[in-house]
Formats: sequence, structure tokens, C-alpha cells
Amino acid sequence: MKIVVIGGSGLIGSKVVKKLGAQGHQAVAASPATGVNTLTTEGLAEVLNGASVVVDVSDSPAWKDAAVLNFCSKSWSISRAAWTPDRLYCSARIFSIG
Repeated sequence: MKIVVIGGSGLIGSKVVKKLGAQGHQAVAASPATGVNTLTTEGLAEVLNGASVVVDVSDSPAWKDAAVLNFCSKSWSISRAAWTPDRLYCSARIFSIG
């Protein structure tokens, strides 16, 4: 099964990709490092082609309040567009507040 992991090159996402791959899935890391940008949609359609599941563990690239708010609102709305009736979409947002 093809599973796209948005944020798949990051700390958590890379572990998710590795675990899914070890279980026999075609786990694909989708991140700016792999040519996928959920803020601009660059590469998104191509990576989602044929995917059965989308897991979103992406994180804001900057930590200023306005940047985080912009990232969350844009990436969530674009990533939700990845959901279709025949594709499962799962989003996990982990925030550190300090």
C-alpha cells in the first residue's frame, strides 16, 4: 500500500516512513527536502498519485507566532484537500509550547 507521509523527512516523519517501510508498505516521504511543499502545493499532486493513505506529521519551518499560524492554516487546508473518498487522511500535530 502506498502511504504518503507529509513531513516525512523530519524527526518524527522519518521514523514513521521507516516503520511503515519495515511493515512492507510503500512509504513515501513528502517534504520540501523531497520536492513537496504543502504551502505552495509544489509536487503534492504527483506524490499523492496512487496513494491509499496520507499521514501528515509536518511542522512549521519557523516559530514566530505569525509564521506558525500561517503554516497551520495554509498547510492544513491544502493537506485536507489530499483527502478523497478513496484515500484515508490522518493528521498528527505535535506542538511544543515553552
